[in-house]
Amino acid sequence: MKRYMIIVIVLLVCNTSCQKFLNTEPTNFITPEYQNIAQLETGLAGVYDVLGTVYQDDWPYWLNATSDIEYDRTGQQNSTIYIYSPADIRITSFWRVLYQGVYRANVILEAVKNPNLPEEKARIEGEALFLRAYYNFLLVSNFGNVPLLLTADPSITELNVPATPMKDIYDQVVADMIKAESLVDAAGDGKATFGGRISKSAVQGILARVYLKMAGYPLNGGRPMYEEALRWAKKVEDSGLHALAPDYREIFKRYARDEYDIKESIWEVEYYGNGTGGLQEYTYYVGARCGILSVDLEIGRSGGLIMASKKLFDLYGGTTASSPDIRRDWNIATYSWGGSVPGVYTPITDLFRRYAGKWRREYETLTPKGNNVSGQNFPILRYADILLMIAEAENELNGPDNAYQYVNDVRRRGYGILHGNTVKTIIVTNGGSGYTSTPTITIEGGLINATAVVSAGVVTEINITDHGTITQSTGYVAPPVITISGGGGSGATAEAVLTQSTDADLTVTETASAPALLQAIKDERAREFCFEASRRPDLIRWGSFVRDIRQYAIDGRALGMSDGMVAWTNNVTERSVLLPIPIYDLTLNKALEQNPGY
Repeated sequence: MKRYMIIVIVLLVCNTSCQKFLNTEPTNFITPEYQNIAQLETGLAGVYDVLGTVYQDDWPYWLNATSDIEYDRTGQQNSTIYIYSPADIRITSFWRVLYQGVYRANVILEAVKNPNLPEEKARIEGEALFLRAYYNFLLVSNFGNVPLLLTADPSITELNVPATPMKDIYDQVVADMIKAESLVDAAGDGKATFGGRISKSAVQGILARVYLKMAGYPLNGGRPMYEEALRWAKKVEDSGLHALAPDYREIFKRYARDEYDIKESIWEVEYYGNGTGGLQEYTYYVGARCGILSVDLEIGRSGGLIMASKKLFDLYGGTTASSPDIRRDWNIATYSWGGSVPGVYTPITDLFRRYAGKWRREYETLTPKGNNVSGQNFPILRYADILLMIAEAENELNGPDNAYQYVNDVRRRGYGILHGNTVKTIIVTNGGSGYTSTPTITIEGGLINATAVVSAGVVTEINITDHGTITQSTGYVAPPVITISGGGGSGATAEAVLTQSTDADLTVTETASAPALLQAIKDERAREFCFEASRRPDLIRWGSFVRDIRQYAIDGRALGMSDGMVAWTNNVTERSVLLPIPIYDLTLNKALEQNPGY
C-alpha cells in the first residue's frame, strides 16, 4: 500500500501498540521542530494517523453498529447499547482521540507559519486544516457544545476550557474546510493520487456532508444550508474526476485486495498489516467484527458480530431467493464459513440470522491473514454519496424534477445495469421430467451463475446466484441461451429475461412529491451505505432517530423478532442523539457542562 506509515517516524517509538501510542503524546508533538517539508510531512502523518484509531472499532462498531438496519448478534451490545455512561471507556477514548487529532493539526498549522519553508507548505497547511475541521465536526456532531481549540496551547487537558456553542463550531469547521479546499491537490494530482490522501474532491464532498448536517437537526439551518450542500457536492460532480464503479461488489473487493479507485472511493482510512510483525495499523471492524462468520484462517477469521435486520433485507425488494438489486446478496450474506467444519461454505436460509456481507475476507490478498483483524481500508466518502447528497439537497430546494435521476443512477449501478442490461430472471418454460438430482445450469457468455430447484422430478425454478463481474462492456444486447444438463432427467427448458434501465428506476409514486422522494432517498442511503457507519448520523440529522428506532421495534415484533432482538430499542431516548461528556474531563474542566439526560 501507499502508506503514510512509510514516513511516520513518530510511530516507530511505539509500533507494537497503536492504542498505546495514541494514549501518549509523542515527544515530536510536544517540542516539534519543523525545518523542512520532509519533517512537516512526518508531523502531518501523525494527524492522519488519528483516523485509523477513530475508525478502527469505536466509531463504526460500538457507536454505530446498532440501528434499524443492523444489529449485534451477540447481545453484548443489545442490552446496554445507548445506555451510555460518562464513565464509558469507549466514549472517553473517542473524545480523547479526536482531541489528539485537533492538537496535532494545530501543531502543524503553527509550524507552517515559518517563513523560511517553501511554498509546498501551503498544501500541508490545507490538509492539516481539513483534518482539524473533520475532527471538530465529529466532536460537535456527537457531543454538541465542546471546547473549540484553534491553537496547540491550551490543549484539552488544560483546566477550565469552556465549551463553544455548536453553531460557532460548525462555522469554524466550514471556514477551515473552505480554506483547505483552495490549498490541497486535486484528486489524481500531486500527493492526492490515492484514496488515503485528502484531495479537493474529498474536501468538497465532506463540506456538502457538513452543510446537510447543518440543514437538519439540531441546527435546522434549512434552505441556506441546502444551497451550500448542493453547491459543494456539484463541484465534485462537475470536476469530471469521479464516477460510479460499474460493479458495486468490486468496490469492496478492491478494499480487500488493497487496490485504489479514486473515481468511486474519494476518501478512505488507510489500514495495513495482519497483527504480526512490525509497523502496522489494522482494523477490528472491517471483515472481522463486521464480516461473514468464519473460523478458518485461510479464508480469514471473523466473529460475524454484525447482522442485517429484516427491514434492510426487505428494502431491496425481490423474492426471498433472489433480488434484482445485486447489493442485497452482497451486503447481506447468504452463507457463512462457520459450520461444523471450518472453511466449508454453509448456506443460510434464516432471514433473521444473516451476517453483514459487505466486507469479505476471502478476497483479501495479504497473507497470512490476521486473526480477527484486517488490513482493509474503510471508506469515508464514496461518489455514490455525492450523488445522493445532490439529490437530497436539490429535492429540498426545488422538488423532485431535477433530483430523482441522481438516485436512479445509484440504483442502476446497484442493479448492475449502469452500462447495459443483465439477466433479471430465468423463467422455466418446461420443467421436464425424471430429474433425480439438481441439474447444471449453463448461461451463454459464462458471466452469470444460477442453480435449479427440483421437485418431484421436475425443474420448478431457476435462481440466479452470481451475476459475475460487471464492467462497462459486459451488458447483454439479447437474452442469453440457457442450457439445462445432467441431473438424471430431460426435457427442461428455460428462458432469460433481461433487465431494462427502468427496472431500477424509482416509481412514479416515489417521485411524485418532495416528501415522497426524500423517503426514497432515505431508503436508498440504507441500501447503499449499510455497515459504513452512516445510518445513525443520517437518522439524527433527519430528526427521526428516536421515532424510527421505536417504530423498528414495533415492526420487528410484528415480523416475528424476539423481544431480545429488539430490547435495546427501549434504551433509546431523546438524550441518545448526543453522547455524554466524559466524566474525567468534566472533573478536570469545571467550565464544561454535561449533556442533557446524562
